[in-house]
Amino acid sequence: MSYKHEMRNADYAVELGERNLWNSGFSSFKRRIDEQLQLNGFDGSMVDDETLLPYYRMGESETYVLSALGCTVGM
Repeated sequence: MSYKHEMRNADYAVELGERNLWNSGFSSFKRRIDEQLQLNGFDGSMVDDETLLPYYRMGESETYVLSALGCTVGM
């Protein structure tokens, strides 16, 4: 196995590991936001990746995100 091949495999393993951690954390965050919105009569159209990802990346709390989306749960 060449050095170039080994480095490519190592880069892929790191990328795959980071992606799995990111997806599981973001998926949980998104699911909790969606559940709270549904419990308060909001439809699920507000919970898309493009809307929620910036909040998730900045580490915003679920309460803050819900408030920003117009839902006063937890206030």
